Amino acid sequence: MRTLALIAVIAAAVACSAAEERAEPRYALLATDVVRDARTGLMWTARDSGRELSWPDADEHCRALARGSGDLAWRLPWIEELALLYDTSMEQPCGKAAICQIDPAIDLSSPYQWSATAPQPNRRFYYDFAFGSQLSPLIRPTLTRRALCTSAEQDDRP
Repeated sequence: MRTLALIAVIAAAVACSAAEERAEPRYALLATDVVRDARTGLMWTARDSGRELSWPDADEHCRALARGSGDLAWRLPWIEELALLYDTSMEQPCGKAAICQIDPAIDLSSPYQWSATAPQPNRRFYYDFAFGSQLSPLIRPTLTRRALCTSAEQDDRP
């Protein structure tokens, strides 16, 4: 009886493993610079801004992409959307001596990425992809981070 139960458990594990191997990848490259997340349906720029930006400049950076693309409404992501990209099973270099926990389908040049989330009028959250943490400092012109932009059919908060 124990042998049959053990065989059933092994068969189920093998079936699950085979299903995972056949599963589609989470991120699909739609265009040279656009990645779609199959899990959330969000589209992401395949790379961040590549340079440090103040929060207002990061917001403008994403909005400018929207004006240039015509069909996608690019914007800064909510902090919850950035957190969904954090993946401890993935590692890639991102900036000077930093390692980010994110799928290599998305190329970060720094672990620190601005979000649109504002806990107070003079604060904005940014996400740290090296440690999976969220921080909300006072916004000052000297405080700079990178901008990873997102787009969805609806721009509603998740």
